[in-house]
Amino acid sequence: MKDQGGRDKYIKHIYWVTREEAARIRGELESEGTRVKTTKGVVCTPLDAINKVSIVEPEVWNQTCARQGSWYRSSDKSGLYLIVSSFELGGYGVRRSARITRTGFRPPRYAAEEEKRALISNGRFKDLVPPEWGHIRDIERKIYLRWAGRLGSDVKDFDFLYLTHTANHANFVNPSFFVEEGHERVPFSIDRSAHLCSSCLEIFQIVGEEYSMKLVAPCPGATIFARLTSDQYLLVEKVE
Repeated sequence: MKDQGGRDKYIKHIYWVTREEAARIRGELESEGTRVKTTKGVVCTPLDAINKVSIVEPEVWNQTCARQGSWYRSSDKSGLYLIVSSFELGGYGVRRSARITRTGFRPPRYAAEEEKRALISNGRFKDLVPPEWGHIRDIERKIYLRWAGRLGSDVKDFDFLYLTHTANHANFVNPSFFVEEGHERVPFSIDRSAHLCSSCLEIFQIVGEEYSMKLVAPCPGATIFARLTSDQYLLVEKVE
């Protein structure tokens, strides 16, 4: 499950902080000569290895991926600022939420259609789904089908993609697809990157935060905007 390593070892640390904490950390880092990037448009760009420290302000969740951002707005993170850093912010008095590294994980198998339908029928998950998640614009349908093709899929049916998008989030709420590490369940993404959406929700601990580890495949947006490798799972480790 661990990072395949080498000189280019990938690691990100994530923190959820208040507006005041974000301003203080930005000021202190910049006074030390560290550039802090303000994220614009999409929330996943901080995952690009080239971005050393980024701050995602709450309004970014209302921008390009506003429908997907409804999960953030309905969560206990709503109103908080997200900091994503390539190094620990140990001296700044804030608690890490998770550590993210690359892995060589390959899932035993992907979920079949009937298994995806079973995942989204779970009562606990249905209670968590924001109503806005289902309000899909025609332009989104076209974009996700185009992105799926860009990542090598021949899927032409957006309903298949939407079912997969939804079931994948459901698997991080009440997992049917998981591996075991010791005595713990480690849920993983149930389909290939081409068929996923909003992997940021799992990576940034909005969905599935209760699990000490998660294995998350990047969605097409994360491969495009954050230059993550398609189908290369990230290990998200909760940090107490």
